Amino acid sequence: MVGAVLLSIATVALLNGLDGAQATGAKNKARSVAAALAEQDLERMRSMPVTTLAGYASNRTVVVRNVNYTVQSNASWSVDTGGAISCSNVSKTSANIRIVSQVTSPATKGIVDAVSLVTPPPGTFGPGEGRAVVKVADRDGDPVQGATVDLAGTASYSGTTNSLGCAVFPFIPAGAYTATVSGLGLVDWQGNTPSKGTSVTAGTSTQTTFEADAAAEIRANFDTAVNGNVITSNVLSEWVTVSNGKLTVGSESFEASSGLPSTQVIAPSLFPFLDGYGVFAGQCSTNNPALAPTSNASYLQKYSPTPGQILTTVPTSSVRVRMPSINVRILKSDGTLVSSSPFATVFVKTADGCPTTFPSQTSNTSGALPQPGFPYGTYKVCAQRTVTGTTSHGHGDIRASGSYAPTNTHPDDTIPNTNPAGNPTSSSSNGAIQILLNQSGPCH
Repeated sequence: MVGAVLLSIATVALLNGLDGAQATGAKNKARSVAAALAEQDLERMRSMPVTTLAGYASNRTVVVRNVNYTVQSNASWSVDTGGAISCSNVSKTSANIRIVSQVTSPATKGIVDAVSLVTPPPGTFGPGEGRAVVKVADRDGDPVQGATVDLAGTASYSGTTNSLGCAVFPFIPAGAYTATVSGLGLVDWQGNTPSKGTSVTAGTSTQTTFEADAAAEIRANFDTAVNGNVITSNVLSEWVTVSNGKLTVGSESFEASSGLPSTQVIAPSLFPFLDGYGVFAGQCSTNNPALAPTSNASYLQKYSPTPGQILTTVPTSSVRVRMPSINVRILKSDGTLVSSSPFATVFVKTADGCPTTFPSQTSNTSGALPQPGFPYGTYKVCAQRTVTGTTSHGHGDIRASGSYAPTNTHPDDTIPNTNPAGNPTSSSSNGAIQILLNQSGPCH
């Protein structure tokens, strides 16, 4: 009996082994059939005209010995395979077509694929066809891979830049096109989505090159200086301007999001130029300390954000954007300081043609402006005060040659706000500003 049992076990094991071998053999046979179908499909695609093959895709079923095999065919352009290929090589075909055949079936239990390259002969174009090559490089001249390129014009096409920074559009109708690059947060020199016109000539290749990089941002915070003390709190500007010679008009201005003076103004979507930006408060060229009326390039603060960086000018006062201070002393008609209520209302207006307007301020107990920081430039300053229904006013008077204007005159000096340290606060120093409220009526 024991012998019979052992014989049964051995027989079952032998039969299982034979079944496993047969299953493995069937699977291998199916994979061999799939491989043969893939190779046949590659040969079929190689025989197709290049103009038909480019961008070709199909999915079909082939039956072999009652087994369904699914054959998926694809062809796409590849310009970085098969030797020294350059985006600028437009004198001949600068791309190969990568053909792929994938075969699956219930018997193979997986994908069997075959891959090859088809090299079109030089000048392979149909009547009225040409090739467009769009190359995208970053600020360092390195290729940008993965950017989306759209062509719109005679027809519409879309592609993605490869490792050489190129998108190739072969066998497209000749004519005028607009090439637009998007994705990856890229901007051109002007901070816009990169776009430019191009054209395709029949029988040849045309290359269009973009310099684009990830947009940077400068968040400007401001400071001012009064009597040698740097003030960083509650220093407000409605505008900030960034300058670089590669910008279309040399500079671009940005307004605070609130439309009112703010402690921070953002300059977004900036191309990260290697030489950076000059940054100053205000919106006019007269606010640029490197230009008249200041004409001192050393006062222009420079910032160089890297690609994609949000640069906030806040860690220390040395990297904030300076607004020089207009320091005034407001005096009653008898020459004593306005140091108690009712305080004076002070109006500061530009005197250099810049259209910026500023909110009025109420003088403090020092007879001064609580927020004395203003963009570089020149100004007119007037203060008025109402006491028991009677209003008097006066205009800015700059001390020069050791004295102010006589008390019986009505000075209205143009105030130069061109020194980052501000004008003197001491009434006995030349350059100090006083406002004597010795004229009747309000400011006008």
